Order: sequence, then C-alpha cells, then structure tokens
Amino acid sequence: MENNKENISCFQMFFFIVLATIGEGILSFPNLVFKDARQASWISILITGSIAIFLALTYLYLHRRFPRKTIYEICIVMFGKWVGRLIIVGYLIYFFLICMSINRIYMETIKNWILTSTPASVILFLMFMLGIYLGKENLRMITRFFQLCFWIIIFLMLMNLGSFPYLHWKYLFPVNEVSFPDILKGSRRSIPSFLGFDSLLIILPFVKGTMKSKVKSSMFSIVFIIFTYIYVMLTCILFFSSKELILIPQPILYLFKSITFFGVIERLDLIIVSLWIVMMMTSYVSYIYLINMGFCTLFHLKKRTIPTIIITVLVYFLVLFIPVSRESIVTQFKLITILSFIFSSVIPLLAIILSFLFHRKDMNEGEPQ
Repeated sequence: MENNKENISCFQMFFFIVLATIGEGILSFPNLVFKDARQASWISILITGSIAIFLALTYLYLHRRFPRKTIYEICIVMFGKWVGRLIIVGYLIYFFLICMSINRIYMETIKNWILTSTPASVILFLMFMLGIYLGKENLRMITRFFQLCFWIIIFLMLMNLGSFPYLHWKYLFPVNEVSFPDILKGSRRSIPSFLGFDSLLIILPFVKGTMKSKVKSSMFSIVFIIFTYIYVMLTCILFFSSKELILIPQPILYLFKSITFFGVIERLDLIIVSLWIVMMMTSYVSYIYLINMGFCTLFHLKKRTIPTIIITVLVYFLVLFIPVSRESIVTQFKLITILSFIFSSVIPLLAIILSFLFHRKDMNEGEPQ
C-alpha cells in the first residue's frame, strides 16, 4: 500500500504505539493485577511486557517478508481470498470490542468522578464527535495529534513524584511469598493494558525508514510502556496497604485524591481524570483507524468517512443501551483477552509459518534494509 499522506517516520511511530496502548487500563490495572500477584505485580507486568517485545519482533519479521502489506492484506495472500476475509472480519470485531470497552470505561469513570448528574448520552457524545472528527483522518494527521498528547503522560509521571513522601517501602515485601502461578495470573490480567502495540501489524507498511530504525522505535516504545506501567504499579503498591489496594478499583485516582501538594493544592484526582480523558481519546481514535484500514481492504474503499460514521454510531448506541453488570464486564474482559491471543499472537505466527512452508514473500516489492 502506498499513500504519501499515510507515511510517518520511525520517530512518529513511537508516539502512535505509546498513545494507542497507554490510556484504557492505566487507572484500574494496578488493582486487577494486585489481586493475584500482590507484591510481585511488577514482575507480572515485566512478563507481559517481555511477551509484547517478542510479539513485536515477530511482527517486524513478518513485515520484512511483506514490506508493503498490512496484516489484512497478508491474511488474504496467506490464507486465501475467503478465509483471509473471514480473518479480517475477526480483526474488525476484535478492534470494535476494544472500542466499546474504551467508551464504557470512559463513560463510567467520568460519571463517577466528575459529571455525576450528567446523562451518559451527553458524556459519550464527546467521544463520539472526536471519533468522527479524527477517525477519518490519515495516519500522519492522527500521529501528529498523538505527538502533542504524549506530553500528558510525562506530566502525569512528574505529578506522581508528589506521592513519594507518602510511600512505605515495607509494603513491597515479601515478594518471595507470591507463587509463580499467581504471578502468571497477574500477568494475564495485565494483557488488556498492553493492547495497542499490535497496531504495528497495520501501520508498519506506512513507516518510512530502515528496518533497523523500525526495530529500535518499536522496542523503545514497548520499553517505555513497560516502564510507565511498572512505575505506576510500584507507586500504588508503596502508597496503599495490601488490604486497601485489593478493594480500590482505580488506585491512581484515589492516590491523588489523598495527597496535597505544597499544603494547599487538593483534589488532584480531578486534574488527573481530565488529562486521562485525552489519553482515552487517543486509544479510541487509534482503533477506529485500524478498523477503517480493515474496511478499506475488504471493500476497496478510498475514503474513510462512511466507515468512521458507522463505527462511531454503533459504538455510541451499543455502549449506551446494553445493560452494564459486573458479569458482563468480566465476560467482555475474558473475550478480549482470548481474542487478543488469537489475533495478536496466533494469526501473525501462523502467517510466518505458512510463508516459510509455501515460500511466499514479496520478492518484487523489495525489502526494507
């Protein structure tokens, strides 16, 4: 696929991967991971991050064999026209469910922390409008917006330094009492928080640069994500006791609600939520873009306006009218985890294996060096 408006640099790819990944689960993942892994939660995140690095390397290798094709086009080449199209539909459903999850988390968090009396339809309308406005744009335009939003993450990490005087280092121990199976359970719970790096499967053909530069940018982005999550996880472990952290659904917000800067600045949680909204929007827009690329491949479309409207309208009404219960949230979490295993791991690895078995490779299109 060749479109100059889609092309971005390796430097810009870093921002896309980071902003597509960080956002959806950063408020709640410390609580989810800690329930199983306890003081060893940071090890669980490290394990999940290591798996993400391995998968990213497989994506890069697949890209080396098919340097001008997205995973959608590779599926059609490797699995045949009909099976390939079914797999593309599977990817679209997978990304669509993540879009729904992002909107649901956004709606519930805003309603609980800031706009308690505002109707859910009004709260969701903000995400709906941004999805239409940015979702139809090209990759270069979206990535430039992400470059601006990246500094919010840096700002939040710097604000987190204000909690250091309140940290209790004894809460980090004992680590050796946590069994390895529990650490793996915690790692499984952290999987949804890492979803977003698999966008490499779609955006790599549009990244200009040598193969070496792409590898460096991909690895640096995932390492940055791992560092951010471990930093947040350790802060929550050291600030809250074990009994508190298990019960608190969104530890980061409660942390900033509890502390006071310079003895006068309070309720920092409201500032955090306001900034977090922007990160949620970047994740949402990135997945709309990924779905749009799938629609374009399936139906040979050149413009993304109609697919974007369809996606955002469906997400808006489904999130608004489908009843929310604890059971439905757990079911959706499990479904996304299973689908992530299939579409982020199995399909790319299977495509690599088949490309070897049938000696399929883009010989005429050249390889990135």
